[in-house]
Amino acid sequence: MVPPRFPISKELAVILGALLLLFFVSPVAGWWATPAMGWTTPYLLWLLVILGAALIHRRDDSDES
Repeated sequence: MVPPRFPISKELAVILGALLLLFFVSPVAGWWATPAMGWTTPYLLWLLVILGAALIHRRDDSDES
């Protein structure tokens, strides 16, 4: 009998949340929130967050089947 896989999706969600705090709340936000970076930078960061959440959700769905 095959042992069950370790559910890593919850840990990935916590890592994604920590990255959200790092990029949008901490002093790191001062590095990318400059006029020289352009107006698209926050949108691109949010796109990365959304893609990461979609990948976590997709991975979680594949574990259920």
